[in-house]
Amino acid sequence: MSIGTTIKRLRREKDITQEQLAEYLGITSRAISQWECDRTAPDISQLPALCNIFDVSSDVLLGIDIEKNNEEIKKYLTEAAELGYQGLGAERIALLREANKKFPRNYKIMQSLADSLVCEYSRKGIKEYDEVFDLCNRILAECTDSTTRYEAIDTLGTAYGYAGKKEEMLKLAEEMPRTHFSYENFMMYRWKGDADFEEFQGYLSFLIYHTAEMIELAVGQRHDNGEFIYPLEDRIHLWKTEVGFLELLFPDGDYQYKAQLGEAACSLLCTAYLRKQNYEEAWKWLEKSADFAIHMDTYDFDAPHTSPILRGYSSGGWIMESEGNRSQSMLEWLTTDDEAAVLRSNARYETLVDRLKAVAKKP
Repeated sequence: MSIGTTIKRLRREKDITQEQLAEYLGITSRAISQWECDRTAPDISQLPALCNIFDVSSDVLLGIDIEKNNEEIKKYLTEAAELGYQGLGAERIALLREANKKFPRNYKIMQSLADSLVCEYSRKGIKEYDEVFDLCNRILAECTDSTTRYEAIDTLGTAYGYAGKKEEMLKLAEEMPRTHFSYENFMMYRWKGDADFEEFQGYLSFLIYHTAEMIELAVGQRHDNGEFIYPLEDRIHLWKTEVGFLELLFPDGDYQYKAQLGEAACSLLCTAYLRKQNYEEAWKWLEKSADFAIHMDTYDFDAPHTSPILRGYSSGGWIMESEGNRSQSMLEWLTTDDEAAVLRSNARYETLVDRLKAVAKKP
């Protein structure tokens, strides 16, 4: 619907004549007639007055279907997320660029585009993040939605980190609320009954993942001189603790995307025992690592957990790397890496290779 047709409809609904509307605006009734016949259009400076006279938003006056636009925006974001899960980073960015061009003031699209660029650039080792900086800073300058703003701060901080801008990253980090002041921490004792239980499980799933991840990060901490803070025996103990933590909470083996943490810990244990020339232990942890990797590559993203801790809750999917999946990466290490050469003479080697090949996704 043209703006002239909309003005005509709104004028009649308000029982205002062309002459009266012209008087309100300080123009001629002929100008109003020209608008309503779509021969000319109001000047942009007249839009606020028209909105005030008709008591409508500029979207209504300009004939913008907000509900239809919101549905289209939601579709763009959903399709972009699915492309991300499939590891199709370039396609995801192209789709979001198209969406941003069509809806240039939608901050959720801007944030999704910025996040997609960071994901793609970090994988490719790209250090130029100016487009990400521009998108996030625009969100922070204009957007009033607190959730979108915090997402933009997080994305911008990540981009600063990859771009080597540590001072900017640390300054930005101060704008983020501390864990104690998060929505989830606030609601932890306030979620009650069936209606709230899924949100409760979502936070619990988050805490489980990040507890295991914090153990993994702790093991990797180093002194200023580059030496590990934890000696090797402590690191081995902590990697085993991380795996045991996951196995204790998920006795059914339904780790879902948390399996990637178990896979990494088991791989590091395998490597540690290889260097200690304890090949039996190395094989034990290699096979466990393969179990976790195969689970990551084969579990149903929509399937609910069956283990008691998160029973009925689905943790969702993960973003696949474009160069293959977890089984493929392990298969390449096992069959080509010099450090794994000693494993290739073991009778268990062919069986493990066959298991990995069955689910490996080649580049």
